[in-house]
Amino acid sequence: MPGTLFVVATPIGNLEDITLRAIRTLKEVDLIAAEDTRRTLKLLNYYGIQKPLTSLHEHNEFRETPRLIGRLQSGTSIALVSDAGTPGIADPGTRLVRAARERGIHVTPIPGPSAIATALSVSGFAASQFVFMGFPPRSGQARTDWFSQVQYASRTVVFFEAPHRIKRTLEELLSVVKRPILIERELTKTNENLVICTTEATRALPELGEFVILVEGNQDSANESASTAARLGKAAILFGVLTDNLLASDEAADLVAKALELQPREVLKAVKKQAIARKREQGLP
Repeated sequence: MPGTLFVVATPIGNLEDITLRAIRTLKEVDLIAAEDTRRTLKLLNYYGIQKPLTSLHEHNEFRETPRLIGRLQSGTSIALVSDAGTPGIADPGTRLVRAARERGIHVTPIPGPSAIATALSVSGFAASQFVFMGFPPRSGQARTDWFSQVQYASRTVVFFEAPHRIKRTLEELLSVVKRPILIERELTKTNENLVICTTEATRALPELGEFVILVEGNQDSANESASTAARLGKAAILFGVLTDNLLASDEAADLVAKALELQPREVLKAVKKQAIARKREQGLP
């Protein structure tokens, strides 16, 4: 009978921020696959847990996944842990989890700490909707596009950054974003530090530790999106009226687009979206 893969969330800093279920799971599994075995060993020693460890990180996950799948298929139970927080979220583990699920191996989440949720909870920013953007690209057009997305994001943005790149990233961020930015450094650790991002604060920031950055959502973009959505709704209604009066689809789309300052393709897309929504309401395929 195949073993179970347990995806175990571990503390993001303070070693006491771990669930009783996570501790029990780490004690009961046959093997622990860790992003950094040295860091995980500190956690295990703190709770008196002695279990075999194997390394699973971004540089060896492709190679190690088949071996671990073989162990699972032979009946071994494995706990997957990252350095901190929940595995698979800007951390290794996704490939192993996907491979296990594809082969019918039982995968069980053991929930717990997450740097994203922790950072949002003390930010004071709206968090009913937010965007997690991982780490910024290091260079090139991808980095430029990434900052553009943050600049116009209507929801709170959360991302991570490495210590040796934090000052450069914050300087670039301040050049394009004019909304509140919060730097959260070393969350739950002894040197925990929450700072509103300014040019002066950035210069004084120690380039040490783990960084989570939050950017308040752009309400101008949110209002603009709501306005566009309202116009698209009106466009679909007007299009229906015009085509019911025997106007050709292309001609109706052109007229509606001009009246509501839209593109004809946007009008046709809105009409199609409305038709799909009606079908769903009526239970039609």
